[in-house]
This record gives sequence, C-alpha cells and structure tokens, in this order.
Amino acid sequence: MMSDYKPDSYVRLGYENWQCWELYVQSAMFRKNAIVAFDPMPVDPQAQQQVIVPATVMGTMTTPSVMVNAQLTAEELKKYHDSLEKWCAANNITKGIILGSISTEVRHVISLGDSAKEMYDKLRAEVIKQSSGSSAFGTQVELIRKVFKDVPTMENFEQHLTFYHTKNATLIAAGSGLTNSFLAFLLLYSFSTLEDPVWKLTCSNISTSDIPIGQWSFNQVAGKLHEALRSMNQSAETSTPATSQSALNATTNKAKPSHYSGPLCTYPNCLKPKTHPIDKCWAKERDKKEKESAKKHKAKKAKKKAAVESDSDSESGSESSDSDVGKTRKKRHHANRSQARTLRVLKVTTG
Repeated sequence: MMSDYKPDSYVRLGYENWQCWELYVQSAMFRKNAIVAFDPMPVDPQAQQQVIVPATVMGTMTTPSVMVNAQLTAEELKKYHDSLEKWCAANNITKGIILGSISTEVRHVISLGDSAKEMYDKLRAEVIKQSSGSSAFGTQVELIRKVFKDVPTMENFEQHLTFYHTKNATLIAAGSGLTNSFLAFLLLYSFSTLEDPVWKLTCSNISTSDIPIGQWSFNQVAGKLHEALRSMNQSAETSTPATSQSALNATTNKAKPSHYSGPLCTYPNCLKPKTHPIDKCWAKERDKKEKESAKKHKAKKAKKKAAVESDSDSESGSESSDSDVGKTRKKRHHANRSQARTLRVLKVTTG
C-alpha cells in the first residue's frame, strides 16, 4: 500500500548498482499502479484517421487533393482521452520516482522534458557505456601483461593465439579494440621471456628486420613464431643417438626452464640456489646419509656372517682330528696286547 512506502527505502542510482536500482524503480511503479508509463504514449485517433482525397481532373480544371478528418464516435474519443490521462498520470509518477532516486553523477544524462521511458533508456545506456569502458580497460591491461611461460607446444601455442583473438574481439565490440600492429607487438613481447635461443632469435629477427615492427601484422608475427616452434620440434626429432648425454640434458633443461620464484636456497655449497628451496638440499643430504648407513649396516652384517662360518669350520676340523687320535691310540693298544701274547707263547715253548 502507498501508506507503507517510506522515503528511506530509496536506492540512489550510480554507475555500480544498475540492477538494484532497476528492481527498485519497477517495484515502485507497481506499487503506484504506474507500470503503463513504459508503454508508448496513446496516439490521437483523429490524426490516425485522416483521409486524403486525391486530385481529380475534369476537362481543363484540376481539383487539388485535400485532407479530411474522419468522424469519430463519442465513445472512441472518450476512450482515447481516458487512456491519455492514465498514461500522463503514470508518466509523471514514474518521472518522480526516477528523479528522486538518481545520484548527481548521472543527473546530467536526463532532462525534465523527457518522458519516463526516455529517462530510463538514457540512464541505462549511460551506465552500460561506463561499465563497458571499465571492463574494456581491464581487458586491455590483461592483454598487455600476458606472458607465455609454458613449455611451447602446438596446442598451447594455438591457445595463446586464441586468447589474443578472443579478448580483442570483445574490445572491438565495445569500441575499444587494439590496433592490429599493437596486438602483434604484444604477441611478440609475450614470447621474449622464454630462455630457449630459438625464441630469442625469432624475436630479434622480427624486431631488427627491414620492416618496422609497427608494420608487422598479428598474423605475420604469429606465422614467424609458428615457424620457430616447428623448427625447434624438428631439430629435437632429428637429433642422432650419438649425441652425448650431457648435450641432451642441456637441451632438455633449456626447453624446460625453471620457473621457481621462491626464497633462495641457503644450504652450504649449493650450486644452484635460485632453482629450489633449502628443503630440497636437506632432503638430498638426509637421503645420502640413509644410504650410507644402510651400506655400512649391510657390510657389518656380511662380516658377522663370515665370522660365524669360519668358527663353524674350525670346530668341525677339531672334532675330526680328535677322532683320528682316538683311532691311533686304539691301534697301538691292540698292537701292544698282540706283542705281549706272542712273548708269553715263546716263553712257554722255550721253557
């Protein structure tokens, strides 16, 4: 109800709250039964029903054409006046809602002579234009700061080109597109940070060629970079097996540059402190110590096993020697007994 409506529920239109303000205006129009204000203004039916009588020629005299107003019934005239009165009342109410709910930063866009629908349309166009401009600026900054950091492949290279095409198409639609030559420069610049010499050479050849960089098109720069990528892939495929492992490792390292950007490694005597954190060196040292400890334990275990086997051999040798001595003693005992028996027999026979 109108008695429930409070002025403090107003929403002030600025450049950042169009949707909220739009809902506020529409709800206020419904509450005040003024929604017809956004319909076209009723047209006078008398103006619509004017009839033109064509010119006629009779003999040597010509009757000029005339405009005759058609006759309207009283009911039709009353219907028109009622509709016009209702629309004018709704239009004035809606204009009051709009004028009372806009901030000073957008007040200059409309005039008091505009209809409510004209005010609404002008404000909407201004806010969209402003927000599109802010969005366009952010997209331009995004294009300027774009840098290619991945290991180059045909797939991510095409994705990189698509990024530039898509973003600039959005800017062109908003009337803020970058020129083709400037877009070509940004594309070339985005590859300048790669460490592989192929890319640096390509960028250098383009920037120092007889054709000024301002005259290179986006497709020309993309074509040169595409040739560099294809050349790099072909050289990698045709490398012979006789290539030394060190050279192969160097090529791999160049094709896959390190992107570590954390704190420097402070481990003593670290050869590449910029490529990893200190935890990596400590982990290597720990693994090294564990391997050495395992190696020492294995050697100690093998030594102990050898000592046990040696003791077993010596014990078995002593047992065999003891048995041999016992056998020798038994043989001597039997021999002595045999000799004594023989002596007794001789003594009896000689006696």
